[in-house]
Amino acid sequence: MQLKDRKMPQGGGGRSVAFSGKKKKEQLRARKERKINIPNPKYNNSEVEEAEKAENSYISVVTDALEAIRGPGHLDEVEELNLQPRAQQNSSSKRYNLKFKKDKDEEKERLKTFHYAKLDTICGSDMEVEINDFYPPGLNFPTRPAWRKNMSKKELDHQENRYFRLFCDKLDKDFAHQDLSLYELNLETWRQLWRVMEMADILLIIVDARYVACQFPPYLYEELSEKRNKNIILVMNKCDLIPPELVLAWEKYLMCHFPSLLLVPFSSLEGVRKKRGLMRMAAESSLRLVEACQKLVGGKVNLDSWRNKIEEERDITFDEECEVQENIVEEPDTSPLEHQRFNDGILTIGTIGHPNVGKSSLINALMGKKVVSVSRTPGHTKHFQTIFLTPKVKLCDCPGLVFPSKVSKPMQVLHGSYPIAQYRDPISAVHYMASRINVPQILKLQHPEKGTAIEWTPYFISEAWAKKRGFFLKSKGGRPDTSRGANELLRLCLNGHRSLIMYIAPPGFHENIHCFENDEKLKDIILIQGIKKDNAIEELEELQEGQLILQDNSEESDDEDQDMASEAPCRNPFELLMDDE
Repeated sequence: MQLKDRKMPQGGGGRSVAFSGKKKKEQLRARKERKINIPNPKYNNSEVEEAEKAENSYISVVTDALEAIRGPGHLDEVEELNLQPRAQQNSSSKRYNLKFKKDKDEEKERLKTFHYAKLDTICGSDMEVEINDFYPPGLNFPTRPAWRKNMSKKELDHQENRYFRLFCDKLDKDFAHQDLSLYELNLETWRQLWRVMEMADILLIIVDARYVACQFPPYLYEELSEKRNKNIILVMNKCDLIPPELVLAWEKYLMCHFPSLLLVPFSSLEGVRKKRGLMRMAAESSLRLVEACQKLVGGKVNLDSWRNKIEEERDITFDEECEVQENIVEEPDTSPLEHQRFNDGILTIGTIGHPNVGKSSLINALMGKKVVSVSRTPGHTKHFQTIFLTPKVKLCDCPGLVFPSKVSKPMQVLHGSYPIAQYRDPISAVHYMASRINVPQILKLQHPEKGTAIEWTPYFISEAWAKKRGFFLKSKGGRPDTSRGANELLRLCLNGHRSLIMYIAPPGFHENIHCFENDEKLKDIILIQGIKKDNAIEELEELQEGQLILQDNSEESDDEDQDMASEAPCRNPFELLMDDE
Protein backbone atom coordinates (compact mmCIF):
# COMPACT_ATOMS: atom_id res chain seq x y z
CA MET A 1 0.00 0.00 0.00
CA GLN A 2 1.40 3.36 -1.05
CA LEU A 3 1.62 6.12 1.56
CA LYS A 4 0.67 9.58 0.30
CA ASP A 5 2.21 11.76 2.95
CA ARG A 6 5.30 9.80 3.76
CA LYS A 7 7.78 10.20 0.90
CA MET A 8 10.90 8.29 1.59
CA PRO A 9 14.10 10.18 0.64
CA GLN A 10 16.04 8.39 -2.02
CA GLY A 11 19.76 8.03 -2.12
CA GLY A 12 22.02 7.32 -5.01
CA GLY A 13 21.10 4.32 -7.12
CA GLY A 14 17.47 4.40 -5.95
CA ARG A 15 18.27 2.96 -2.54
CA SER A 16 16.05 3.90 0.45
CA VAL A 17 17.49 6.09 3.16
CA ALA A 18 16.51 5.69 6.85
CA PHE A 19 13.63 8.02 7.88
CA SER A 20 13.83 8.59 11.65
CA GLY A 21 10.94 9.10 14.05
CA LYS A 22 12.24 12.59 14.78
CA LYS A 23 11.92 13.57 11.12
CA LYS A 24 8.41 12.10 11.02
CA LYS A 25 7.35 14.26 14.00
CA GLU A 26 8.73 17.35 12.25
CA GLN A 27 6.78 16.43 9.13
CA LEU A 28 3.52 16.05 11.11
CA ARG A 29 4.12 19.33 12.92
CA ALA A 30 4.59 21.12 9.59
CA ARG A 31 1.32 19.64 8.30
CA LYS A 32 -0.58 20.90 11.36
CA GLU A 33 0.86 24.40 10.95
CA ARG A 34 -0.22 24.46 7.29
CA LYS A 35 -3.77 23.45 8.28
CA ILE A 36 -3.99 26.13 10.96
CA ASN A 37 -2.93 28.86 8.53
CA ILE A 38 -5.57 27.93 5.92
CA PRO A 39 -8.33 30.61 6.11
CA ASN A 40 -11.93 29.42 6.67
CA PRO A 41 -14.33 31.10 4.21
CA LYS A 42 -17.31 30.61 6.57
CA TYR A 43 -16.00 33.14 9.10
CA ASN A 44 -14.81 36.70 9.03
CA ASN A 45 -11.08 36.55 9.69
CA SER A 46 -11.05 39.79 11.70
CA GLU A 47 -13.80 38.52 14.04
CA VAL A 48 -12.00 35.23 14.55
CA GLU A 49 -8.75 37.02 15.34
CA GLU A 50 -10.45 39.31 17.89
CA ALA A 51 -12.17 36.37 19.59
CA GLU A 52 -8.92 34.40 19.72
CA LYS A 53 -7.08 37.44 21.07
CA ALA A 54 -9.65 37.94 23.86
CA GLU A 55 -9.61 34.25 24.74
CA ASN A 56 -5.82 34.10 24.79
CA SER A 57 -5.71 37.23 26.96
CA TYR A 58 -8.09 35.68 29.49
CA ILE A 59 -6.14 32.40 29.54
CA SER A 60 -2.88 34.31 29.97
CA VAL A 61 -4.25 36.28 32.95
CA VAL A 62 -5.60 33.14 34.63
CA THR A 63 -2.41 31.19 34.00
CA ASP A 64 -0.21 33.97 35.35
CA ALA A 65 -2.38 34.29 38.46
CA LEU A 66 -2.35 30.57 39.15
CA GLU A 67 1.38 30.25 38.58
CA ALA A 68 2.01 33.17 40.92
CA ILE A 69 -0.05 31.45 43.60
CA ARG A 70 1.04 27.86 43.27
CA GLY A 71 4.64 28.45 42.30
CA PRO A 72 6.66 26.52 39.73
CA GLY A 73 6.30 22.77 39.77
CA HIS A 74 3.25 22.83 42.07
CA LEU A 75 1.25 20.50 39.84
CA ASP A 76 4.04 17.96 39.95
CA GLU A 77 3.49 17.67 43.72
CA VAL A 78 -0.09 16.36 43.35
CA GLU A 79 -1.02 12.75 42.66
CA GLU A 80 -4.38 11.46 41.44
CA LEU A 81 -5.74 8.28 43.03
CA ASN A 82 -8.45 5.78 42.02
CA LEU A 83 -7.72 6.27 38.33
CA GLN A 84 -9.95 4.13 36.12
CA PRO A 85 -8.54 1.86 33.39
CA ARG A 86 -8.16 3.65 30.06
CA ALA A 87 -11.13 1.80 28.57
CA GLN A 88 -13.40 3.18 31.32
CA GLN A 89 -12.00 6.69 31.49
CA ASN A 90 -14.20 9.62 30.57
CA SER A 91 -14.40 13.28 31.51
CA SER A 92 -16.69 12.69 34.49
CA SER A 93 -14.76 9.75 35.97
CA LYS A 94 -11.47 11.63 35.87
CA ARG A 95 -13.00 14.90 37.07
CA TYR A 96 -13.61 13.73 40.64
CA ASN A 97 -10.54 11.60 41.34
CA LEU A 98 -9.00 11.85 44.79
CA LYS A 99 -6.07 14.26 44.75
CA PHE A 100 -3.42 14.40 47.45
CA LYS A 101 0.02 15.88 47.78
CA LYS A 102 2.83 13.51 46.87
CA ASP A 103 5.16 12.22 49.54
CA LYS A 104 8.66 13.60 49.42
CA ASP A 105 11.60 11.24 48.98
CA GLU A 106 12.84 11.83 52.53
CA GLU A 107 9.40 10.93 53.90
CA LYS A 108 9.43 7.65 51.96
CA GLU A 109 12.84 6.80 53.39
CA ARG A 110 11.67 7.66 56.90
CA LEU A 111 8.70 5.28 56.62
CA LYS A 112 10.99 2.41 55.60
CA THR A 113 12.74 2.64 58.97
CA PHE A 114 9.56 1.29 60.60
CA HIS A 115 9.82 -2.07 58.79
CA TYR A 116 12.17 -3.56 61.39
CA ALA A 117 11.41 -1.19 64.24
CA LYS A 118 10.47 -2.53 67.65
CA LEU A 119 6.75 -2.43 68.42
CA ASP A 120 5.93 -0.07 71.29
CA THR A 121 2.75 -1.21 73.02
CA ILE A 122 0.10 1.53 73.05
CA CYS A 123 -3.18 0.67 74.75
CA GLY A 124 -5.63 1.71 77.43
CA SER A 125 -5.39 5.37 78.41
CA ASP A 126 -2.70 5.93 75.76
CA MET A 127 -5.45 5.55 73.14
CA GLU A 128 -7.47 8.43 74.61
CA VAL A 129 -7.39 11.63 72.55
CA GLU A 130 -8.91 15.08 72.33
CA ILE A 131 -10.43 16.33 69.07
CA ASN A 132 -8.08 19.33 69.19
CA ASP A 133 -5.15 16.90 68.98
CA PHE A 134 -6.10 16.41 65.32
CA TYR A 135 -7.68 19.81 64.63
CA PRO A 136 -5.60 22.55 66.30
CA PRO A 137 -6.76 26.20 66.38
CA GLY A 138 -6.20 28.05 63.11
CA LEU A 139 -7.01 25.06 60.92
CA ASN A 140 -9.94 25.47 58.52
CA PHE A 141 -11.45 24.19 55.28
CA PRO A 142 -12.20 26.02 51.98
CA THR A 143 -15.67 27.57 51.69
CA ARG A 144 -17.21 29.07 48.59
CA PRO A 145 -15.96 32.64 48.04
CA ALA A 146 -18.39 35.56 47.70
CA TRP A 147 -20.29 35.59 44.39
CA ARG A 148 -22.77 37.72 42.43
CA LYS A 149 -25.80 36.58 40.48
CA ASN A 150 -24.60 38.26 37.28
CA MET A 151 -21.19 36.55 37.31
CA SER A 152 -20.38 34.56 34.20
CA LYS A 153 -19.30 30.94 34.42
CA LYS A 154 -15.72 31.84 33.50
CA GLU A 155 -15.54 34.60 36.11
CA LEU A 156 -16.91 32.29 38.79
CA ASP A 157 -14.52 29.50 37.82
CA HIS A 158 -11.55 31.87 37.82
CA GLN A 159 -12.50 33.30 41.22
CA GLU A 160 -13.00 29.88 42.85
CA ASN A 161 -9.75 28.53 41.39
CA ARG A 162 -7.81 31.53 42.60
CA TYR A 163 -9.38 31.36 46.07
CA PHE A 164 -8.70 27.64 46.39
CA ARG A 165 -5.05 28.00 45.40
CA LEU A 166 -4.60 30.86 47.85
CA PHE A 167 -6.25 28.81 50.60
CA CYS A 168 -3.97 25.80 50.02
CA ASP A 169 -0.90 28.01 49.84
CA LYS A 170 -1.76 29.77 53.11
CA LEU A 171 -2.58 26.49 54.85
CA ASP A 172 0.74 24.94 53.87
CA LYS A 173 2.57 28.10 54.94
CA ASP A 174 0.85 28.40 58.32
CA PHE A 175 1.43 24.73 59.18
CA ALA A 176 4.78 24.32 57.44
CA HIS A 177 6.48 23.16 60.64
CA GLN A 178 3.67 20.82 61.72
CA ASP A 179 2.68 17.39 60.47
CA LEU A 180 -0.31 18.45 58.40
CA SER A 181 -2.21 15.47 56.98
CA LEU A 182 -3.02 14.77 53.37
CA TYR A 183 -6.22 16.56 52.40
CA GLU A 184 -8.35 16.78 49.27
CA LEU A 185 -6.82 18.95 46.53
CA ASN A 186 -9.58 18.46 43.95
CA LEU A 187 -11.59 21.69 43.68
CA GLU A 188 -14.43 19.89 41.87
CA THR A 189 -15.08 17.75 44.94
CA TRP A 190 -15.09 20.78 47.25
CA ARG A 191 -17.61 22.43 44.92
CA GLN A 192 -19.96 19.52 45.46
CA LEU A 193 -19.62 19.94 49.22
CA TRP A 194 -20.49 23.64 48.86
CA ARG A 195 -23.57 22.68 46.87
CA VAL A 196 -24.77 20.23 49.52
CA MET A 197 -24.17 22.78 52.31
CA GLU A 198 -26.27 25.33 50.43
CA MET A 199 -29.14 22.98 49.56
CA ALA A 200 -29.61 21.03 52.79
CA ASP A 201 -32.03 21.81 55.62
CA ILE A 202 -30.36 19.19 57.84
CA LEU A 203 -26.77 18.06 57.45
CA LEU A 204 -25.61 14.60 58.52
CA ILE A 205 -21.93 14.57 59.44
CA ILE A 206 -21.07 10.88 59.20
CA VAL A 207 -18.06 9.49 61.05
CA ASP A 208 -16.63 6.05 61.69
CA ALA A 209 -17.43 5.31 65.36
CA ARG A 210 -13.92 3.89 65.82
CA TYR A 211 -12.27 7.20 64.85
CA VAL A 212 -14.70 9.94 65.87
CA ALA A 213 -12.02 12.45 66.87
CA CYS A 214 -10.20 11.99 63.54
CA GLN A 215 -13.23 12.64 61.36
CA PHE A 216 -15.23 15.39 63.07
CA PRO A 217 -13.60 18.79 62.33
CA PRO A 218 -14.66 21.43 64.88
CA TYR A 219 -14.30 24.14 62.22
CA LEU A 220 -16.97 22.37 60.15
CA TYR A 221 -19.34 22.49 63.13
CA GLU A 222 -18.62 26.19 63.64
CA GLU A 223 -19.21 27.00 59.97
CA LEU A 224 -22.51 25.12 59.73
CA SER A 225 -24.01 25.68 63.17
CA GLU A 226 -22.79 29.13 64.18
CA LYS A 227 -22.25 30.96 60.87
CA ARG A 228 -24.94 29.36 58.67
CA ASN A 229 -27.43 28.38 61.38
CA LYS A 230 -27.80 24.86 59.95
CA ASN A 231 -29.19 21.87 61.84
CA ILE A 232 -26.52 19.18 62.31
CA ILE A 233 -26.76 15.50 63.24
CA LEU A 234 -23.56 13.58 63.92
CA VAL A 235 -24.03 9.98 62.79
CA MET A 236 -21.65 7.50 64.46
CA ASN A 237 -21.71 4.81 61.78
CA LYS A 238 -20.26 1.30 62.30
CA CYS A 239 -20.99 1.59 66.01
CA ASP A 240 -21.35 -2.20 66.16
CA LEU A 241 -17.54 -2.41 65.88
CA ILE A 242 -16.88 -0.75 69.25
CA PRO A 243 -17.99 -1.48 72.83
CA PRO A 244 -21.39 0.08 73.67
CA GLU A 245 -19.77 1.85 76.64
CA LEU A 246 -17.52 3.72 74.23
CA VAL A 247 -20.54 4.99 72.28
CA LEU A 248 -21.93 6.50 75.49
CA ALA A 249 -18.53 8.02 76.33
CA TRP A 250 -18.30 9.78 72.97
CA GLU A 251 -21.89 10.99 73.27
CA LYS A 252 -21.14 12.59 76.65
CA TYR A 253 -17.89 14.13 75.40
CA LEU A 254 -19.43 15.61 72.25
CA MET A 255 -22.50 16.98 74.00
CA CYS A 256 -20.19 18.79 76.42
CA HIS A 257 -18.07 20.42 73.67
CA PHE A 258 -20.74 20.88 70.97
CA PRO A 259 -24.03 21.65 72.74
CA SER A 260 -26.24 22.16 69.67
CA LEU A 261 -25.18 18.85 68.13
CA LEU A 262 -27.54 15.86 67.92
CA LEU A 263 -25.81 12.46 67.99
CA VAL A 264 -27.24 9.24 66.52
CA PRO A 265 -25.40 5.89 66.82
CA PHE A 266 -25.85 3.93 63.60
CA SER A 267 -25.20 0.40 62.40
CA SER A 268 -25.78 0.12 58.67
CA LEU A 269 -26.35 -3.63 58.72
CA GLU A 270 -28.08 -5.57 61.46
CA GLY A 271 -27.37 -9.08 62.64
CA VAL A 272 -24.71 -11.67 61.78
CA ARG A 273 -24.90 -13.05 58.26
CA LYS A 274 -26.32 -16.57 58.42
CA LYS A 275 -26.02 -17.40 54.74
CA ARG A 276 -23.68 -16.07 52.15
CA GLY A 277 -24.75 -12.64 50.93
CA LEU A 278 -27.88 -12.18 53.06
CA MET A 279 -28.18 -9.08 55.25
CA ARG A 280 -30.97 -7.25 57.04
CA MET A 281 -31.24 -3.49 56.99
CA ALA A 282 -30.71 -1.60 60.25
CA ALA A 283 -34.23 -0.52 61.12
CA GLU A 284 -33.46 0.49 64.71
CA SER A 285 -30.70 2.88 63.65
CA SER A 286 -32.80 4.33 60.84
CA LEU A 287 -35.77 4.97 63.12
CA ARG A 288 -33.53 6.82 65.60
CA LEU A 289 -32.35 9.05 62.78
CA VAL A 290 -35.93 9.72 61.66
CA GLU A 291 -36.80 10.76 65.23
CA ALA A 292 -33.80 13.14 65.34
CA CYS A 293 -34.86 14.73 62.02
CA GLN A 294 -38.46 15.10 63.23
CA LYS A 295 -37.18 16.81 66.38
CA LEU A 296 -35.33 19.41 64.28
CA VAL A 297 -38.09 19.86 61.72
CA GLY A 298 -40.99 20.04 64.17
CA GLY A 299 -44.35 20.10 62.44
CA LYS A 300 -43.13 21.81 59.26
CA VAL A 301 -42.65 18.50 57.41
CA ASN A 302 -44.45 15.25 58.18
CA LEU A 303 -42.03 12.32 58.28
CA ASP A 304 -44.61 9.59 59.07
CA SER A 305 -44.39 8.09 55.57
CA TRP A 306 -40.61 7.70 55.95
CA ARG A 307 -41.01 6.10 59.38
CA ASN A 308 -43.71 3.72 58.10
CA LYS A 309 -41.57 2.72 55.12
CA ILE A 310 -38.69 1.67 57.36
CA GLU A 311 -40.96 -0.23 59.77
CA GLU A 312 -42.59 -2.15 56.89
CA GLU A 313 -39.22 -3.28 55.49
CA ARG A 314 -37.34 -3.86 58.74
CA ASP A 315 -37.48 -7.66 58.50
CA ILE A 316 -36.73 -7.91 54.78
CA THR A 317 -33.34 -9.39 53.90
CA PHE A 318 -31.43 -8.53 50.76
CA ASP A 319 -28.66 -10.14 48.78
CA GLU A 320 -25.44 -8.15 49.12
CA GLU A 321 -24.42 -9.29 45.64
CA CYS A 322 -27.71 -8.38 43.95
CA GLU A 323 -27.88 -5.96 41.06
CA VAL A 324 -27.95 -2.37 42.27
CA GLN A 325 -30.94 -0.27 41.32
CA GLU A 326 -30.50 2.77 39.13
CA ASN A 327 -29.30 5.79 41.06
CA ILE A 328 -31.04 9.13 40.76
CA VAL A 329 -28.06 11.21 39.72
CA GLU A 330 -28.15 14.93 39.07
CA GLU A 331 -26.13 16.67 36.43
CA PRO A 332 -23.00 17.91 38.23
CA ASP A 333 -24.19 21.51 38.66
CA THR A 334 -22.14 23.03 41.46
CA SER A 335 -22.95 26.70 40.81
CA PRO A 336 -23.89 28.87 43.83
CA LEU A 337 -27.40 28.54 45.20
CA GLU A 338 -29.51 30.56 47.63
CA HIS A 339 -31.01 28.24 50.23
CA GLN A 340 -34.78 28.11 50.70
CA ARG A 341 -35.77 26.23 53.84
CA PHE A 342 -38.16 23.31 53.17
CA ASN A 343 -38.51 24.35 49.54
CA ASP A 344 -41.82 23.03 48.07
CA GLY A 345 -42.58 21.38 51.41
CA ILE A 346 -39.67 18.94 51.03
CA LEU A 347 -37.07 18.19 53.67
CA THR A 348 -33.59 18.14 52.13
CA ILE A 349 -30.96 16.14 54.01
CA GLY A 350 -27.30 16.43 53.05
CA THR A 351 -24.48 14.02 53.91
CA ILE A 352 -20.90 15.01 54.69
CA GLY A 353 -18.05 12.75 55.68
CA HIS A 354 -14.62 11.36 54.98
CA PRO A 355 -14.22 8.57 52.40
CA ASN A 356 -15.12 5.08 53.57
CA VAL A 357 -17.24 6.08 56.57
CA GLY A 358 -20.17 4.14 55.10
CA LYS A 359 -22.32 6.88 53.55
CA SER A 360 -23.62 4.60 50.79
CA SER A 361 -24.50 1.84 53.28
CA LEU A 362 -26.29 4.39 55.45
CA ILE A 363 -28.33 5.62 52.48
CA ASN A 364 -29.37 2.05 51.69
CA ALA A 365 -30.47 1.58 55.30
CA LEU A 366 -32.47 4.83 55.28
CA MET A 367 -34.09 3.89 51.99
CA GLY A 368 -35.04 0.44 53.25
CA LYS A 369 -33.45 -1.26 50.23
CA LYS A 370 -30.26 -1.24 48.21
CA VAL A 371 -30.30 1.80 45.93
CA VAL A 372 -26.62 2.79 45.70
CA SER A 373 -23.57 0.64 45.18
CA VAL A 374 -21.26 0.11 48.12
CA SER A 375 -17.50 -0.22 47.99
CA ARG A 376 -14.64 -0.26 50.48
CA THR A 377 -12.60 1.85 48.08
CA PRO A 378 -12.23 5.48 49.19
CA GLY A 379 -13.79 7.87 46.71
CA HIS A 380 -16.22 5.24 45.34
CA THR A 381 -19.05 7.82 45.17
CA LYS A 382 -17.78 10.08 42.41
CA HIS A 383 -20.49 12.68 41.96
CA PHE A 384 -23.37 14.55 43.49
CA GLN A 385 -26.54 12.44 43.63
CA THR A 386 -30.07 13.06 44.85
CA ILE A 387 -32.28 10.29 46.20
CA PHE A 388 -35.90 10.74 47.24
CA LEU A 389 -36.43 8.61 50.35
CA THR A 390 -40.13 9.55 50.21
CA PRO A 391 -41.98 12.22 48.19
CA LYS A 392 -41.37 14.60 51.13
CA VAL A 393 -37.78 13.66 52.03
CA LYS A 394 -34.85 14.20 49.68
CA LEU A 395 -31.29 13.12 50.44
CA CYS A 396 -28.28 14.73 48.74
CA ASP A 397 -25.05 12.76 48.78
CA CYS A 398 -21.63 13.95 47.67
CA PRO A 399 -18.22 12.23 47.52
CA GLY A 400 -16.24 11.71 50.68
CA LEU A 401 -13.86 14.53 51.52
CA VAL A 402 -10.58 14.41 53.43
CA PHE A 403 -10.56 17.58 55.51
CA PRO A 404 -7.32 19.28 56.58
CA SER A 405 -6.10 17.87 59.90
CA LYS A 406 -3.06 16.49 61.72
CA VAL A 407 -4.10 12.84 61.38
CA SER A 408 -1.03 10.77 60.51
CA LYS A 409 -0.90 9.06 57.13
CA PRO A 410 -0.87 5.49 58.58
CA MET A 411 -4.02 6.35 60.50
CA GLN A 412 -5.60 7.80 57.36
CA VAL A 413 -4.89 4.47 55.68
CA LEU A 414 -6.40 2.46 58.56
CA HIS A 415 -9.65 4.40 58.67
CA GLY A 416 -9.98 4.43 54.88
CA SER A 417 -9.31 8.02 53.83
CA TYR A 418 -6.33 6.91 51.74
CA PRO A 419 -6.78 3.88 49.41
CA ILE A 420 -4.91 0.89 50.82
CA ALA A 421 -4.33 -0.56 47.35
CA GLN A 422 -2.40 2.57 46.33
CA TYR A 423 -0.39 2.99 49.51
CA ARG A 424 3.19 2.28 48.49
CA ASP A 425 4.49 1.31 51.91
CA PRO A 426 1.84 -0.82 53.69
CA ILE A 427 4.37 -2.36 56.11
CA SER A 428 4.89 1.03 57.81
CA ALA A 429 1.13 1.21 58.44
CA VAL A 430 1.26 -2.31 59.93
CA HIS A 431 3.70 -0.89 62.49
CA TYR A 432 1.11 1.68 63.53
CA MET A 433 -1.63 -0.98 63.79
CA ALA A 434 0.46 -3.67 65.53
CA SER A 435 1.59 -1.18 68.18
CA ARG A 436 -2.04 -0.82 69.25
CA ILE A 437 -3.47 -4.33 68.87
CA ASN A 438 -1.75 -7.68 69.42
CA VAL A 439 -1.84 -8.93 65.83
CA PRO A 440 0.38 -12.06 66.27
CA GLN A 441 -1.70 -13.33 69.20
CA ILE A 442 -5.08 -12.60 67.62
CA LEU A 443 -4.17 -14.24 64.29
CA LYS A 444 -2.04 -16.96 65.93
CA LEU A 445 0.99 -16.19 63.77
CA GLN A 446 4.22 -18.18 63.89
CA HIS A 447 7.42 -16.16 63.89
CA PRO A 448 9.36 -16.63 60.60
CA GLU A 449 12.64 -16.89 62.52
CA LYS A 450 11.97 -20.06 64.49
CA GLY A 451 14.21 -20.91 67.40
CA THR A 452 15.48 -17.39 67.89
CA ALA A 453 14.73 -14.65 70.38
CA ILE A 454 13.99 -12.07 67.69
CA GLU A 455 11.00 -9.92 68.56
CA TRP A 456 8.04 -9.22 66.33
CA THR A 457 8.46 -6.38 63.84
CA PRO A 458 6.04 -5.13 61.14
CA TYR A 459 8.04 -6.94 58.47
CA PHE A 460 7.96 -10.27 60.35
CA ILE A 461 4.20 -9.90 60.99
CA SER A 462 3.56 -9.26 57.29
CA GLU A 463 5.81 -12.17 56.33
CA ALA A 464 4.13 -14.55 58.79
CA TRP A 465 0.66 -13.62 57.51
CA ALA A 466 1.79 -13.99 53.88
CA LYS A 467 3.00 -17.53 54.66
CA LYS A 468 -0.25 -18.37 56.47
CA ARG A 469 -2.31 -17.17 53.52
CA GLY A 470 -0.07 -18.66 50.85
CA PHE A 471 1.10 -15.38 49.31
CA PHE A 472 4.42 -16.06 47.56
CA LEU A 473 6.41 -14.33 44.82
CA LYS A 474 7.05 -16.78 41.99
CA SER A 475 9.42 -14.37 40.28
CA LYS A 476 11.68 -14.14 43.35
CA GLY A 477 12.33 -17.73 44.28
CA GLY A 478 9.03 -18.26 46.08
CA ARG A 479 9.70 -15.77 48.85
CA PRO A 480 6.69 -14.60 50.92
CA ASP A 481 4.91 -11.60 49.43
CA THR A 482 5.16 -9.33 52.46
CA SER A 483 3.55 -6.35 50.72
CA ARG A 484 0.45 -8.36 49.87
CA GLY A 485 0.35 -9.76 53.39
CA ALA A 486 0.60 -6.26 54.88
CA ASN A 487 -2.04 -5.02 52.47
CA GLU A 488 -4.54 -7.66 53.59
CA LEU A 489 -3.85 -7.05 57.28
CA LEU A 490 -4.71 -3.39 56.78
CA ARG A 491 -7.91 -4.33 54.99
CA LEU A 492 -8.95 -6.67 57.80
CA CYS A 493 -8.43 -3.87 60.30
CA LEU A 494 -10.29 -1.36 58.14
CA ASN A 495 -13.28 -3.69 57.73
CA GLY A 496 -13.33 -4.74 61.39
CA HIS A 497 -12.72 -8.42 60.61
CA ARG A 498 -11.22 -11.12 62.82
CA SER A 499 -11.00 -8.96 65.94
CA LEU A 500 -8.44 -6.64 64.36
CA ILE A 501 -10.52 -3.80 65.74
CA MET A 502 -8.69 -0.61 66.59
CA TYR A 503 -10.40 2.43 68.06
CA ILE A 504 -9.66 5.64 69.93
CA ALA A 505 -11.49 6.89 73.02
CA PRO A 506 -12.27 10.26 74.64
CA PRO A 507 -10.28 11.39 77.71
CA GLY A 508 -11.09 9.51 80.91
CA PHE A 509 -12.90 6.62 79.24
CA HIS A 510 -10.90 3.75 80.77
CA GLU A 511 -10.87 5.35 84.20
CA ASN A 512 -14.65 5.88 84.26
CA ILE A 513 -15.78 2.87 82.22
CA HIS A 514 -17.73 1.47 85.19
CA CYS A 515 -20.03 4.52 85.06
CA PHE A 516 -20.96 3.77 81.45
CA GLU A 517 -21.47 0.05 82.21
CA ASN A 518 -24.23 0.99 84.67
CA ASP A 519 -25.82 3.64 82.44
CA GLU A 520 -29.51 3.14 81.60
CA LYS A 521 -28.86 4.04 77.94
CA LEU A 522 -26.56 1.04 77.48
CA LYS A 523 -29.45 -1.27 76.53
CA ASP A 524 -30.55 1.12 73.79
CA ILE A 525 -27.05 1.19 72.32
CA ILE A 526 -26.86 -2.63 72.33
CA LEU A 527 -30.25 -2.73 70.56
CA ILE A 528 -28.99 -0.35 67.87
CA GLN A 529 -25.81 -2.37 67.43
CA GLY A 530 -27.89 -5.46 66.73
CA ILE A 531 -25.68 -7.60 68.95
CA LYS A 532 -27.00 -10.43 71.04
CA LYS A 533 -24.91 -11.24 74.10
CA ASP A 534 -25.13 -15.01 73.58
CA ASN A 535 -23.90 -14.72 69.99
CA ALA A 536 -21.00 -12.51 71.08
CA ILE A 537 -19.90 -15.04 73.71
CA GLU A 538 -20.14 -17.94 71.24
CA GLU A 539 -18.07 -16.09 68.63
CA LEU A 540 -15.47 -15.12 71.22
CA GLU A 541 -15.13 -18.78 72.28
CA GLU A 542 -14.81 -19.84 68.64
CA LEU A 543 -12.16 -17.19 68.09
CA GLN A 544 -10.18 -18.35 71.12
CA GLU A 545 -10.35 -21.93 69.82
CA GLY A 546 -8.95 -20.77 66.50
CA GLN A 547 -12.02 -21.67 64.44
CA LEU A 548 -12.29 -18.19 62.92
CA ILE A 549 -8.61 -17.97 61.99
CA LEU A 550 -7.69 -18.93 58.46
CA GLN A 551 -5.91 -22.25 58.30
CA ASP A 552 -3.02 -22.92 55.94
CA ASN A 553 -4.47 -24.32 52.74
CA SER A 554 -2.48 -24.05 49.57
CA GLU A 555 -5.39 -25.45 47.53
CA GLU A 556 -7.74 -22.53 48.31
CA SER A 557 -9.01 -20.83 45.16
CA ASP A 558 -8.98 -17.08 44.57
CA ASP A 559 -12.77 -17.02 44.87
CA GLU A 560 -12.59 -18.62 48.30
CA ASP A 561 -9.98 -16.06 49.37
CA GLN A 562 -12.30 -13.28 48.28
CA ASP A 563 -15.19 -14.80 50.22
CA MET A 564 -13.02 -15.00 53.33
CA ALA A 565 -12.14 -11.33 53.04
CA SER A 566 -15.81 -10.31 52.69
CA GLU A 567 -17.22 -12.18 55.68
CA ALA A 568 -19.14 -10.33 58.36
CA PRO A 569 -17.04 -9.03 61.25
CA CYS A 570 -16.89 -10.75 64.60
CA ARG A 571 -19.17 -9.05 67.10
CA ASN A 572 -17.91 -7.67 70.40
CA PRO A 573 -14.76 -9.72 71.05
CA PHE A 574 -13.18 -6.68 72.73
CA GLU A 575 -11.56 -8.60 75.54
CA LEU A 576 -8.78 -9.52 73.11
CA LEU A 577 -7.86 -5.87 72.76
CA MET A 578 -6.83 -5.69 76.39
CA ASP A 579 -4.25 -8.50 76.23
CA ASP A 580 -1.34 -6.09 76.39
CA GLU A 581 -2.61 -4.09 79.34
